[in-house]
Amino acid sequence: MNRTILLQTDFSLTWGAVASMKGVIRTVAPEAVTEDLCHDIRKFDPWEASLSLKAVLPYWPGNTIVVSVVDPGVGTERKASAALLTDGKIVITPDNGTLTHLKNEGLIREIREIYEDIVFPSSDVSVFHGRDIFAYAAALIACGKKTYEDIGREYPVSSIAECTEYHTHPVIGERAIDCFIMTGNVHFGGIEFNVTNDEWDGFSPKIHETFILTVTHLGDTVFSGTVPYEKSFGYVEEGAPVLYRGSSGYLSLDLNQGHLMNRCGIGTGLGWTAHIERK
Repeated sequence: MNRTILLQTDFSLTWGAVASMKGVIRTVAPEAVTEDLCHDIRKFDPWEASLSLKAVLPYWPGNTIVVSVVDPGVGTERKASAALLTDGKIVITPDNGTLTHLKNEGLIREIREIYEDIVFPSSDVSVFHGRDIFAYAAALIACGKKTYEDIGREYPVSSIAECTEYHTHPVIGERAIDCFIMTGNVHFGGIEFNVTNDEWDGFSPKIHETFILTVTHLGDTVFSGTVPYEKSFGYVEEGAPVLYRGSSGYLSLDLNQGHLMNRCGIGTGLGWTAHIERK
């Protein structure tokens, strides 16, 4: 058996946490292939973890095992879970909102709470479940020492924890959209609104059309200006803002070869709202 284990965390690669997880996997399942999804999910934010899984998992084959550890409640009563998806993938993660998109889009076939005795043998701590439980459980399945059914007790998919952001919808009128900043790309600096590309298409924008866009944080304006809607960044001058249909399926705002979040001090979450209006 030679399965791929895909890792996602908010640990960063600036210390040894990810390497410790990979060490457990290599020890238990030496033939498994370990790949990195992302280790810079915003700290303590299951919502960003959920968005990332939604965006990336469609491009991975059905025998992939995903370990996603963004776990502000490590060591508490939240469930350590293993979700079996409809296409055969397994996602091993704390049940804390990380599965929000997969659940609401009907992609989870069943879910199990990992048995308490599935812990890496050398561990006697309760603050590193990414290494001691989640990576270990993935390795056991990858090498065939445990089946998915062996890993834990089943519980209802309907009870999976959800992030409240998922149920906050944009208000779309004839001339304006009110929404919030759902996530941001900390490397390039662009942001995504909670407006799907399909919802944006339904607003009937025209390429090269200019919109008045205002971003506020808890009532204070942090960005205000006119922004064109284009197919891509290169249709505006370097450093200029642009609206475009994002590759993750959501309306996005960016600067051409610039860092919007840093330049304007823009963050993400329900407190960051936007008003997009036709000129």
